[in-house]
Amino acid sequence: MERFLRFDISIFSVILLFIIMMTMKLRKDTISTSSRLMQRLIWINIYMLLLEVLSWQFDMKSGAFNWYANYTTNMLFAWSTPIITCAWASYLDYHLYGSYERLKKRWFYIQPLVINSVFIIINFFQPFIFSVSSENVYQREPFMWLIVVVNTLTFFYICYLAYKKKESINKEILIVLLMYTFMPVLAAGIQVLVYGAFILWPTMAITVVLTYIFLETVSTSKDYLTGLVSRHRMDDYLEYMLEQKNVFTLVMIDLNDFKMINDTYGHVKGDIALQVFSKALKEVFHQAKLVSRYAGDEFVLILEKYTEKEILDEFDKLRDNLFVIQQSKELPFLITFSYGYHLNDPSKDYNYQTIMNITDLKMYEHKEHVKKLEREK
Repeated sequence: MERFLRFDISIFSVILLFIIMMTMKLRKDTISTSSRLMQRLIWINIYMLLLEVLSWQFDMKSGAFNWYANYTTNMLFAWSTPIITCAWASYLDYHLYGSYERLKKRWFYIQPLVINSVFIIINFFQPFIFSVSSENVYQREPFMWLIVVVNTLTFFYICYLAYKKKESINKEILIVLLMYTFMPVLAAGIQVLVYGAFILWPTMAITVVLTYIFLETVSTSKDYLTGLVSRHRMDDYLEYMLEQKNVFTLVMIDLNDFKMINDTYGHVKGDIALQVFSKALKEVFHQAKLVSRYAGDEFVLILEKYTEKEILDEFDKLRDNLFVIQQSKELPFLITFSYGYHLNDPSKDYNYQTIMNITDLKMYEHKEHVKKLEREK
């Protein structure tokens, strides 16, 4: 019982991670690269939690078997520590760049594990990381901190990559990087300084759970390509606004000749155009209640406290911003758009379908008007 209480937080952390794993299985969250990388993180964290508990079960017990078991489990534990760092770095890199091929080229960040393997081999001949005395007592050696430094540098490198891409990544990823990266680093520092403090791997378990919540569940409310609010989240919010009979303006926007952009410049440039437009749209309508990618090259805004003149002024500003982007050669073409907007009148008791159809019709009327003007030029 005494040993159980000593590691109760580790045991409960294992149970929590198993619950997350079962949740992913039941929700069928195993088909994406991100989910598979998350599963890998969970299994490694469970492995390290159990190994840490096991590494203390043979300590200070007499007998040759207990000595060899004590040394072996502690050697495995010391050697395995960077594995979760490699998995963590791979997971965050994928969320930053969205490329599995990039992870292959970077060898899934196994460099910390390679460095640590060298440490463990040297330690076998000349203990400087840990040792087990002839009385079977585990002891940390003066350079145990090297393992922490190697892992910490890997975390900082991922933070550096995030800083380089800070303009184009979702806020959720930044939160996970900046807050949840430092939690394990801080816990590792405390565990090195305070012998017998078993907080690192339970802290990693909490970090994994929070990451799952932010990037595997909450982040599904974001459109993956543009970072705007997803269609599903927009539908929910619009239904809520209608049920509450709020006064708001629904805006629908459609990019002009987007098929021609894809056909002429390729779908990669088309994706970049969507990202550039989304960023400009969000910057201009920064006071909007919601900025969403509806489908393809269509976008939906929900605005409160905007007058009609203010809406039109913001669209003029958006055109100017897109023109500046085109002039800067960021894109080889000018992004143009058509729009429609409709002020919700609570007394009309519109439902979702009705207000969407009205706004959609106004958008296509504007699109035809723009085409007519272009023909007359």
